[in-house]
Amino acid sequence: MFEHKETLGYLTAQLARLGANRLREGLTPLGLLPAQFTALAEIATAEGMTQKELVRRLGLEQPGVARTLGGLEALGWLERRSLAGRSQGLHLTERARSVLPRALEIAAALDREALASLSRTERAQLLDQLGQLARAIEDEA
Repeated sequence: MFEHKETLGYLTAQLARLGANRLREGLTPLGLLPAQFTALAEIATAEGMTQKELVRRLGLEQPGVARTLGGLEALGWLERRSLAGRSQGLHLTERARSVLPRALEIAAALDREALASLSRTERAQLLDQLGQLARAIEDEA
């Protein structure tokens, strides 16, 4: 008999929900939400990228990223600077630069905690296999 609670979709949704809730709890004292943290962390890897580039790098939809960036800008975490033509580069503010290292520490600690029951080899294999599945599903789309 088919057991829906033993499917990839169900289990990954559960993991995503639980992980997002823990991340939200960890980031709340810093004044950040998980989506905001994700955007800031990615922008920090290549400041000056455009919104279009951020959408591509995160693999998310443009409207959601636009809302997140608008909120970050309004809250003083992010600023946009004009590039050639109509494009704008995304840059962290000093506020974001000062808080992001602590946010990254929190995210890393939560990740270690979530994977603590697995051996180092099992963790590496799990993350590798999940990455393979994500790429395969993206390629099908």
